[in-house]
Amino acid sequence: MKIAIIGYPDSVKKILKTLEPQYSHIVFLPYEIKQLRDSVENLKDLKGRVDGVFSTGIGVHSEIVSKLGLDVPMVYSNREAGSILKALWEVRENYSNINDLKIGFDIVEKEVLLDTLDEFGIALDKVDVQEYKEDKTELDFLDEHIKNLSKGEVHCILTAFGYVYDYFKSKKKPVYRLQSTKNEISNQMKVLLKDIKINENSKNRIGIKIIKIIKKNKKEESEKDKIVFEKSLNEIFLRYSKNIHGNYQEFSEDEYIFFTTQKILETKENEINFLKIVNEIYSLGAKVAVGIGYAENIQGATINAKKALNISLVNDKGEIFLFSDNKIRGPLYKKTRFDYSTKISENFEKEAKKIGITPKYLSKLRALHETFGKREFTSKELSEILEITERSVNRIIKPIILSGYAEIIEYEVCASAGRPRRVIKFNF
Repeated sequence: MKIAIIGYPDSVKKILKTLEPQYSHIVFLPYEIKQLRDSVENLKDLKGRVDGVFSTGIGVHSEIVSKLGLDVPMVYSNREAGSILKALWEVRENYSNINDLKIGFDIVEKEVLLDTLDEFGIALDKVDVQEYKEDKTELDFLDEHIKNLSKGEVHCILTAFGYVYDYFKSKKKPVYRLQSTKNEISNQMKVLLKDIKINENSKNRIGIKIIKIIKKNKKEESEKDKIVFEKSLNEIFLRYSKNIHGNYQEFSEDEYIFFTTQKILETKENEINFLKIVNEIYSLGAKVAVGIGYAENIQGATINAKKALNISLVNDKGEIFLFSDNKIRGPLYKKTRFDYSTKISENFEKEAKKIGITPKYLSKLRALHETFGKREFTSKELSEILEITERSVNRIIKPIILSGYAEIIEYEVCASAGRPRRVIKFNF
């Protein structure tokens, strides 16, 4: 088993020091990054190489989720009571009366902090807490701390960010590191191992892939051309079925169904082999639309694959989609891929109605934010990702803007002549 440890160097070292003696059978791969956003993009080679990811904090974790699209269990070091008390103990060594202090915290949840102070009878003059927000960078946290220190609103800083800690240390400012304790790290590791086991069990499920052949000039095809095409196609499919240790059969006209397991379909080797056969089919004068489905049994996996295929056939683009666990994933292997849930709760329906949008599109728009790590999109971007016209995009977002859940923040000037495109910011 391989687990990546990702984050600021001092936290990565502490996690390794804590876990390696306990789990000698696990290979831990350390990835040290000194600042988010600039470094996470360099970790794309992790895909298919690790069974799980242990991040040093929620900031690193969120960047990995939004930028890398890793389909493995992930946890991050949280800052609970132990972390807070350990940092405050260091503060007491430098301040004779901690009760007179105004302290600036970040990342910890305010409720957890206040409960901890109350439980241990620690009375501070003032606490300023910067809780985690997805759209807030390390530099935003740093700027807020600098402002509070300069105005005298806090006497010292307790930070979970290694970057922020090193900055204040270099300026000889009073700063202390909020790091997870050994116990907190060990508890998160247990959660990760449990999730990895669940993930492995799920990958032993049935995997079904349905390939729809779309010929470019079917009407003009002679009987001889048809025989040659089918012979070449069967050779390609026979080779591919061996690669996935499964079998295949004709499902309906121009549709072929492949039987294997989820685990095999999700390997890097399968991805490479499959993209090769897609190119081979294209060279024969056809393209493919593909639906993939997973389930505990063949019937369920086939139903899911058929649902995915129907989506891939929309707009006649010949794309690849996956459906399982109430989630649509796709188009696979493309930059515009995003995953969204098809399971709609009663509360979700109420929220969609309040915003002025269908539950289906609310799920899609939320998935866009999670996938691309931003809330602002041009109408053209939304059109390309959602695979609808810009006119349809404008019709969908109009009620959202009117209800106050989106706003036009600027206009993007088009390189070619025509109307400028709006940049829409979603507030949910």
